[in-house]
Amino acid sequence: MKSRSHRYRLFSEMLREVFFQAKGQWKYILVAALSILAISVLEFIIPQWTKVVIDQVIPEQQIAALFELGAAIVGAALLLGVFRFVSSFVMTIVSQGAISQLRNKLYRHTVNLDLNFFDRNRTGDLMSRLTSDVNQLQELVSADTLSIVADFFTFIAICGYLLYVDWQLALLLMSTFPFLFYTSRFFSGRIKSVYRTVRQSSAELSNHLQDTLSGIRVIKSFASENDEIDRFAGLTEINRASIVKASRLSASFPPIIEWLNYIGMTLVLLFGAWQAMHNHITVGDIVAYLAYLRLLQGPVRSFSRMVSKIQQASAAYERIHEVLVTVPAVRNKERAIILPPIQGEILFDNVDFAYEKGVPVLENFYLQIEPQQVTALVGSSGSGKSTIAHLIARLYDVQKGAIFIDGYPLTDVTLESLRTQIGIVSQDVILLNGTIRDNIAYGKPQATREEIEAAARAANALAFIEAFPQGYDTLVGERGVKLSGGQKQRLSIARALLKNPRLIILDEATAALDTESEQLIQSALSTLLPGRTCLVIAHRLSTIQSADHIVVLEKGRIVEAGTHEGLLTLSGRYKTLYDKQFPQMIKEKETLLA
Repeated sequence: MKSRSHRYRLFSEMLREVFFQAKGQWKYILVAALSILAISVLEFIIPQWTKVVIDQVIPEQQIAALFELGAAIVGAALLLGVFRFVSSFVMTIVSQGAISQLRNKLYRHTVNLDLNFFDRNRTGDLMSRLTSDVNQLQELVSADTLSIVADFFTFIAICGYLLYVDWQLALLLMSTFPFLFYTSRFFSGRIKSVYRTVRQSSAELSNHLQDTLSGIRVIKSFASENDEIDRFAGLTEINRASIVKASRLSASFPPIIEWLNYIGMTLVLLFGAWQAMHNHITVGDIVAYLAYLRLLQGPVRSFSRMVSKIQQASAAYERIHEVLVTVPAVRNKERAIILPPIQGEILFDNVDFAYEKGVPVLENFYLQIEPQQVTALVGSSGSGKSTIAHLIARLYDVQKGAIFIDGYPLTDVTLESLRTQIGIVSQDVILLNGTIRDNIAYGKPQATREEIEAAARAANALAFIEAFPQGYDTLVGERGVKLSGGQKQRLSIARALLKNPRLIILDEATAALDTESEQLIQSALSTLLPGRTCLVIAHRLSTIQSADHIVVLEKGRIVEAGTHEGLLTLSGRYKTLYDKQFPQMIKEKETLLA
C-alpha cells in the first residue's frame, strides 16, 4: 500500500508532466481560458435578466423591454454555444499535442533502456503503456479541466452573491457541501484502485494478443487454437469483471452527488417560498436563486466527473511513471569518448557476468581476440558463447573486470560509436515489415540504390530478389514471413555489408539452413570478412574449420584453444564434438587404417 504522501507526490508529478508537454501551446490555452471565462460571465448574467423579467418587466408590462431581454438571452445562448465550441476544439488541439509529445518521450526513453529491462517486461504490457495508458492522460488536458478552474471562481462568485442577497438561504444551501466533499473523498481512492486493476488486466490481455498473434504458426502447427481461445476468453472475463466493478463504483458516485444537490435545491425552494410568502424576497429572487443553484451544481457535477477521470489517469500514470523512472543500467557515462575507427583487438580481462544474481555465466574470464582475424567460439549450449557477443556489443555490462577494444574500455566510449562499428548476423534474423530495400538499408538509411544493389550482389541475394515481380520493392511481411530462412539470412548479410562494419559477429548464422543455403551464405561471408575482425559462434564445426583461432568453452570457461588441426590432435573436448558431428568420416578413416 502506497503512502498518502507518495500518492500526492505522484499526482503532482503527473500534472507537471502533462502540462509541461502542453506549455508550448500557451496561445491555444489562453484562447480556451478566455472562452471559458466568457462562458462563466454569461452564465452569471442570464439569471439576472430572468429576475428582471419576472420582477419588473411582467408586473409593469414593459413589452419593448421584454423583447430586448429576450433577444439578449437568445444572443447570450448563441455566444455560449460558440465559446463552448471554441474551448472544446482548441483544447483538443492542445491535448493531442501534449499526449503526442508524452508518448514520444515515453517511447524514446523505452527504446534507450537496456536489454535487462526488456528481459523483465513483456512486450504486450509495454505496448499497453505506450498506447492506452498514455491516451488515458488526455482527459487531464481538456476543456473540462479548464472549466474546473473557471467553475471554481464562478462557484466563489455565486456563493458571495447568494450570501449578499440572503445569507440564511445561502447557508442552508451550503449545508450540503461538507457531505459532497466527504463523498468525493470517499470515492476517490476506491475509484483509482479499481481502475489500476482495469489497466493491469488490459495489459495482460495485450500481452496474450501479442504472444498469440506473433506465434500463430506455432499455435496452428500444434492445433492449439481452442486452448488459446479458452485462455483469451478467461483473460477477457477478468478484464470484463474489473471494468464492470470500476463502472459500478464510478456510476454510483454521480447519482449520490445529484441526490445531495436535489436536497439542497429542495431546501432552497421550500425556505425561499416561505420567505416570498412573507415578502422577504421576490419571486424573481427565487427563480434567480434556483438558476444559480443549477450553476453551482454544474461545478459539483464537473468535479465528480473529474474525480473519476483523474483517478483513471492516475492509475495509468503510475504505469507510465514506472518506465520513465527506470534508469538504463547500460548507458553512456559522463565524458564518454567517441571510439575511433577500430582494428578489432578485443580483450576480456577477468570478467564476471550473470544475467541473474547467483547464476554466473562467466567467472574470471580471460580472452583475447586478435584484430583482422577470424576467431571461432564453440561449445555446448549455455557455455557462454552468445553472452560474449552480447558483452562485446555492450548489450549488457559486466559485474566485474573489464572489456577492452583496441585498448579502450567499453564503458569509456559512447554506445553509438561502438555499435556503429559492429555488424551482427544472427540465426534469428529480424526483418522489418517493409520492402527488401528498406531492410537492406536499415543500418544506412541514406544508402544509394547502387550501394544497396552492390550489397545484395555481394550477399548472393541478387538472384532471388530479381525473381520477385516487384524486385527490391517486394514486401517481406511481418518478421520476413514471406521469405525463406536462407533468403532472410542473405538479406541480413547484405544489411551488414552495407553498414561496412569493422567488427563482424556471426552468431549461429547458418545453424538453421540447408546445405545449399549454407553454401551460398558461406560464399557471401567470404566477401564480407576479409580485412575485418570476425567472431564466429557456431555449433556446426564445418563452418569454422578455416578459422585463425578456435576457442572451446564449457560452463563459462575456456577449456581449449588453437587451430582446427591442432585441437584435433589434443583429443580433448573439441575432438569429442567433432567426432559426434562427423561419425561417418571417423568410420572411413578407421576403414582405411584397417
